[in-house]
Amino acid sequence: MTLRLIEMVIPQGYQKEVLELLQKCNIIEIFDLKAGNDLILFKVLLTTEDSESTLDKLEKRFSHLNGFRILILPVQASIPRINETSNGENGLSPDEESVAAERISREELYTNVLAVSKPTKIYLLMTILSSLVASIGVLNNNVAVIIGAMVIAPLLGPNMGLSLATVLKDSDLARISIKSIVAGVGISIIISVIIGVLVTFDPSIPAIALRTDVALAGIFLAFASGIAGSIAFTTDVSSALIGVMVAVALLPPLSVFGLLLGSGHYYLATGAFLLFLVNLVCINLSGLITFYVQRIKPLKTWDAFKAYKITYLAMGIWTFILIILLVLIQIRKII
Repeated sequence: MTLRLIEMVIPQGYQKEVLELLQKCNIIEIFDLKAGNDLILFKVLLTTEDSESTLDKLEKRFSHLNGFRILILPVQASIPRINETSNGENGLSPDEESVAAERISREELYTNVLAVSKPTKIYLLMTILSSLVASIGVLNNNVAVIIGAMVIAPLLGPNMGLSLATVLKDSDLARISIKSIVAGVGISIIISVIIGVLVTFDPSIPAIALRTDVALAGIFLAFASGIAGSIAFTTDVSSALIGVMVAVALLPPLSVFGLLLGSGHYYLATGAFLLFLVNLVCINLSGLITFYVQRIKPLKTWDAFKAYKITYLAMGIWTFILIILLVLIQIRKII
């Protein structure tokens, strides 16, 4: 059982209403303190799985008040130890409750994903380094070096950001994620193309030959990576290992594409690029499906309805693109 401490600041005069609302929620303890400036501070201790339903109720009722603010803090431990309690009054249906019990709140998820979706200097630097390491590892057919590139590759964040932006109908997060994806892909291609121009290598190297064709196992790997990545974020699990899985599906074929393109092996390069595109589509589609199944949606009912429509449309588009890519792969094999 993981815990969250919700700190809410509101104007004085709403203490009774807040307490009545919280008593209907599945909480562990409530503390209220005067915060000065005619404000009052409520501290609410509850389990992580109950945090979203409680936050939604508080936001819907009090967000219009001046001075309203909610902070969500993870609780590492408590003395004395707390036994999990449940009063079954969190306002969710049985299906929604079982799903919500396995993930963090929407606001926490959004903050975490946004932080790793931005095209920051660190993101660009890590992309450059991972591309260099991946290209060197592929050229030397060195699995350990390729794994090193997978560990430092920052490609997980923006792909998860794009999926989350879709289910939340958040255009700002979508723009940020797309910028990061385009920047990361562009940098990786440029670096690997330059290396391909400067270095002479044999395209039959196993590490290269393995990534010039699309295998069924590779498609399953991409889907598994997308699902694992989204679950890692929604359950607040460290994404380091999941980043390795995503990098397996994205970075190596992208580096191989650049190397082959720079060295003039255009036919083989198209195979690597198609593999990259298939993996990219599979990761985003699986992430989108996972977020949808976990009932991640906007707070307001009308926004949630529009978000569902956009999500269904996005699923259809990603599926259509995947089918087109698989057809192109078959045509390429015939030619």
